[in-house]
Amino acid sequence: MLSIGLDIGTTTIAAVAFDAEAAQVVARATVLNDAGCPPADQRAEGWAELDLSRAFALALDALEQAASYLGPRAGQVRTIGVTGQMHGAAFLGRDFRPARSAITWQDRRAHTVIPEFIARAGGAGAFANMGCLPAAGYLGPTLYWLRKRDVLPDTPVCGIPEAIVAMLTAQPPASDPTLAASTGLFDIRSGRWDEAVLRALELPAHILPLVVESGARVGDLRSDLAQRLGLPRGVIVGAALGDHQASIIGSRCDAPGQVHVNIGTSGQVSLVIEQFAPPMPEQGIETRPFPGQRFILTGAALCGGDALALLRRFFADVLAMFGAQPPGDDAMFAAMIAAATRIAPGADGLRIRPTFDGTRHRPTIRAEFAGLRRANFTPAHTVRAMLEGVADELGAFYDAMREAGFAGRSLAGAGNALRRNALLREVVAQRIGLPLHMPPWEEEAAVGAAILTARLNP
Repeated sequence: MLSIGLDIGTTTIAAVAFDAEAAQVVARATVLNDAGCPPADQRAEGWAELDLSRAFALALDALEQAASYLGPRAGQVRTIGVTGQMHGAAFLGRDFRPARSAITWQDRRAHTVIPEFIARAGGAGAFANMGCLPAAGYLGPTLYWLRKRDVLPDTPVCGIPEAIVAMLTAQPPASDPTLAASTGLFDIRSGRWDEAVLRALELPAHILPLVVESGARVGDLRSDLAQRLGLPRGVIVGAALGDHQASIIGSRCDAPGQVHVNIGTSGQVSLVIEQFAPPMPEQGIETRPFPGQRFILTGAALCGGDALALLRRFFADVLAMFGAQPPGDDAMFAAMIAAATRIAPGADGLRIRPTFDGTRHRPTIRAEFAGLRRANFTPAHTVRAMLEGVADELGAFYDAMREAGFAGRSLAGAGNALRRNALLREVVAQRIGLPLHMPPWEEEAAVGAAILTARLNP
């Protein structure tokens, strides 16, 4: 029997068919997620929205491609697990179809209300059992920002992955603890929406989804979609879970004491723990729920692999300024990494802090370049220093965990930025101080969703 994992990522949408008995990916399809809808001037002002109808169409394209690659084995698919980008807000009508564009985790418009949001909720202590302080891009602050503008909807609101499940099944949206915890409104110790915080913020509880176990059955794949995709009737669609937790499962890194580094558009470093531990907000460490009634300590950077993509765009602009045609993205990345590989660790003193988008709780800070001199003012040094800056931001989170008594014994990696960049893997392993192992398949989050949903729906 096969399970399909669907990952609604920020940059791509991937569908992976996984054979759990053989522990093998048997089909895979990835499409570019081009559903971002604000124009460039609005993005510059902090807008980050997603055309949910377009994202759903892309998800179906990825599923259809994966099913076609399976051929006759498509009839063996029994479950679909869904994962994807966390923290955002999707708005559905009463027919469980998109009511407007979704607001993603990258949106910064709500950062102006964060101090008021925290104060009205009862101060930082009101969020102790949520495992983190709320930040811009989280569903809770986004709803509060909308309420202050008198445009808060009275129809279902959920995360983007939960909305995709609702559209696949024509069932009301259901969240799970991992995604609910990314809202800034969910008590991860009791497993419930925090009613006291909702009352204090005057946010209606009835628009929030029911919270169920990660991967638990939400409904069956709509029959019209099953026919279009070439899948059998009665395929179970499980409750979506956060891409971060799904990636840990897909990396086979879900035992206590295992450190996990995920670098895609953003970046996270995590450590699985058995019991709840208070978050460390001063160090940027959150406590997040993990399937199996466990938890993870997590430090999250807003700019991971996107820092290198930003540098590639800069180099392309330089070439265009001099009338040269930039090569393709893959060729540019390969040339950049090849050049950086020839630079010694430390980049001859050049240091870059790649906080181009700030941090979750300090959104106004900006990236910094330090130690520039004639000898290291080169493109190759800049690439090397950028990679080391990405690794150092994640390494600082792990240092804080270790100082609090949570040391790891092994290190696994995930994410396309890490998988496709050998130098980045080397730099991360050196910074964390443990050998880095990568799983034998790509799209770890999609694989994790497939594994968990198949496990819960045998």
